[in-house]
Amino acid sequence: MDNISIRESGEIIVETSCGAVKGERSGGVRVWRGIPYAAPAGGEKRFQRPEPPARWEGIRDATEFGPSSPQFTRSPRRAEIKVKSEDCLSMNIWAPAGDSAKRAVLFYVHGGSFIEGAGSDEEYEGTDLVRAGDVVLVTFNYRLGVLGFMDFSFLGRGFSSNCGLWDVLAALKWVNENIGAFGGDPGNVTLCGQSAGASCVCFLTGSDEAKPYFKRAILMSAVPNLLHTETQARDIARGYLKFMDIPDADALMAAPAMELIARQGEYAKISGLGTTTYAPCVDGELVKRYPIRAAMDGGMRGIPMLIGTTREEMSFALYRSLSYIVDIENIRRIAVESEKDGVRERIRGAYEIYGKRGPGIMFSDFTFRMPCVWLAEAQSGYADTWMYRFDYETFGMRISGLHSFHSCDVPFLFGNLKAGLARLMFFLSPVKRGIKRVRDDFRGDFLTFMKTGELPWPRCDGEDGPAKCYAKKPFFDQAVPKEVRQSYNGSEFKRVTFSEEGKDFPLDI
Repeated sequence: MDNISIRESGEIIVETSCGAVKGERSGGVRVWRGIPYAAPAGGEKRFQRPEPPARWEGIRDATEFGPSSPQFTRSPRRAEIKVKSEDCLSMNIWAPAGDSAKRAVLFYVHGGSFIEGAGSDEEYEGTDLVRAGDVVLVTFNYRLGVLGFMDFSFLGRGFSSNCGLWDVLAALKWVNENIGAFGGDPGNVTLCGQSAGASCVCFLTGSDEAKPYFKRAILMSAVPNLLHTETQARDIARGYLKFMDIPDADALMAAPAMELIARQGEYAKISGLGTTTYAPCVDGELVKRYPIRAAMDGGMRGIPMLIGTTREEMSFALYRSLSYIVDIENIRRIAVESEKDGVRERIRGAYEIYGKRGPGIMFSDFTFRMPCVWLAEAQSGYADTWMYRFDYETFGMRISGLHSFHSCDVPFLFGNLKAGLARLMFFLSPVKRGIKRVRDDFRGDFLTFMKTGELPWPRCDGEDGPAKCYAKKPFFDQAVPKEVRQSYNGSEFKRVTFSEEGKDFPLDI
């Protein structure tokens, strides 16, 4: 293969635009870890857009993961991250061992509420996916929390907004320039993410800056309306400086990174913003518009999409012991409680079909499913668009009451059924043939979409078009029942979601 040298010891050396990197063979695939895709982001570059990495001499070892973005919060069952640094802008590549054919590329953006996660997390280990799918996988780190998603641009030219999102774009550009040397096809890159990562994908899908570098998009549990206006983003940042007693730009630059993020969770709680505090904003350049409105106007024209959610994303909303995972009270406040009486009762009434699970599913729809349905409806007028819904439950998921909760579809894509949340999901359910059948079906559809841009079920057509529902036996249904979807007509929630106002959150500091 071009630009690849395989030594007798099994080491694999690839020449990139910045120098040679040495990977290794592992589990029947080739792996490179910790490759810099941008220059270090710390020091005077802390709040600036990423710059290209400097060229290095000789052969750089790429057998160890790079540091993650500084973070404190970790979701249950996620392994501890031991190495954190502002110098975190690196990526990891898994590629099949074999012939010189150029393969489809999955560019995966990790989730974590914009405050946690890393491309090196064990649930994203790519060996099983790459070996089974004969594709190339890219994971990477980007700046998070205060360092990646707080807009201090009002402090002067040394400060940029959306730093974390610009990191994602920089990684995407690097892949376009270099992935061919690793066996990937730069003309067939699928931009994919889950949760906050899917929201990043959604925002970049409408960006002229990003469009030349990918062909298709997969959104797993995106929140298309989680985007601040420029004014809101700057108010959030000013509130943070006041909360932290940081008087000026010099003090902000001088503060240690871990000190800046140590209290970001506390700030999120007292500000009234909750988990929505750290998110991208409309900056007029990389993100010019809100995604659903942009899709309605053809701003994502010609980009095939697969958009999906789990059935009960917010099932843990019903359990006080799990309420720390997200700010449930904030979601309650900005959900149906803000509607007029008639609309509020109509929406609540629509969920009576679910019985005791109704409130959790309502929160799921408010946070994830309805915005995703509306995005799919808008996009379907300009490109092939499909929807899925992940309904599958193990015995442990069912008796815990969590059912098909947020992120439970991730192990079925990567095939890592003993990592991260999968340990909880399969605690009382040994991985047997039925589970593997669901994995193969779910992952197979993703691979088909990556390679061909097609899927074997009807496309969305406005409000019509079923979602494929993954369960013990797959079936087709509306992603959200018609009567539930119609209950949102005339709601303030739908109006704001389709507008470009952003959400009006009071800052109480």
